[in-house]
Amino acid sequence: MSKTGFSVCHLLYEEYPRDPRVRRYVNALNSAGRNCIIVCSKKKNEKYFEKIGGNLVYRIPVSKKRGSFFLTLVEYLLFTWISSILLLYLQLRRRFKVVHVHTLPDFLIFAALWNKIFGVKLILDLHEIFPELYMARTGADYNSFKVNLLKTAEKFSIKLADKVITIHDNAKEIFLKRNNISEEKISVVMNSVDPREFPDPACPDEKDFIIIYNGTIVKLLNLTMVVEALAKLKNQMPVKDYGKIIFRLYGDGPAKNEILMLAESLGVADKVQYMGYLQPAEMRKEVLKTNVLILPPLKNIYSDLFYTIKLIETIYLKIPVIATRLNTYRRYYREDSLFYFESGNVDELTERIKEVFYNKQLVQQKTACARADYDKLSWEIMRERYLQIAGILIG
Repeated sequence: MSKTGFSVCHLLYEEYPRDPRVRRYVNALNSAGRNCIIVCSKKKNEKYFEKIGGNLVYRIPVSKKRGSFFLTLVEYLLFTWISSILLLYLQLRRRFKVVHVHTLPDFLIFAALWNKIFGVKLILDLHEIFPELYMARTGADYNSFKVNLLKTAEKFSIKLADKVITIHDNAKEIFLKRNNISEEKISVVMNSVDPREFPDPACPDEKDFIIIYNGTIVKLLNLTMVVEALAKLKNQMPVKDYGKIIFRLYGDGPAKNEILMLAESLGVADKVQYMGYLQPAEMRKEVLKTNVLILPPLKNIYSDLFYTIKLIETIYLKIPVIATRLNTYRRYYREDSLFYFESGNVDELTERIKEVFYNKQLVQQKTACARADYDKLSWEIMRERYLQIAGILIG
């Protein structure tokens, strides 16, 4: 089949090109000679329609308010309804062969129901495990009404899809067990780094010791623990050394003010800098200057499934990572690869920070091990896996 035109349409209730996973998919298809259509959500100052490279981007002005379960459900349904109309219109005009739907929500795939009737193949890309996410955020029971509703949506969404993709093997095992589907229907395409986005090596700051977090700032990530560790370090390190430490927060979210207020109350407000949101290209420049990434979520049914792009980018750049000992991290990265600590143990986190600060030889050993582990899961491998999936469905 000719590779001209638009073979694939990506649908996501997120912003593009901000979403790194979708950005990598689009770049992969472009490199194979296929342009894409992207239907996504719209920020206030973004254009409704934009051409980026050879790709067409259509934006729907349904923003996320981070409200109650039912308010969020209404937003999801509204975006799904509007996008279904837009997808039908675009199908009649552009006649793409595949709609690649990115969650959340899982049921967003039903926006492409008309496309499927026209013979279009559907990929459901499960970025999150929604029932476990909701349980972790709310404390809901696995058999509660709302969680059962999410599991039902997951089941029928997977059933509608011609192919399912998810983020790692732990997630795949959950979906297989819960939905009674064949193993051939679901593939793993892991988060990884497109080398073109990081052409330069890391150059950690030598004057300061920069701890970084970038992304959505939510309570689930337990970032207040970093502030507590900073307060302990104040009494455990020489003044000159402690003076170099800075914790920089990039992004936004409902837990931001709690972190800043805790820093004020513990007397370390001068050590916590809120930097706001940066565009992806600018954020990558800041990551290159980082001395260490800390990922301190409390261990639970959902955090055990974490595998974030923040982790992967820093490992790729051979920047040390201090992280809670979580199941998915440990499945892919050895004890010799990351500076692990036990969930909720502030004293152990404090010791790990001091290890990174003072033991450069250990840092070099662990970052080399982590990069070796990552190279088995690199974007070059995942890119070929995705292009094979897309190519089969495109025909």
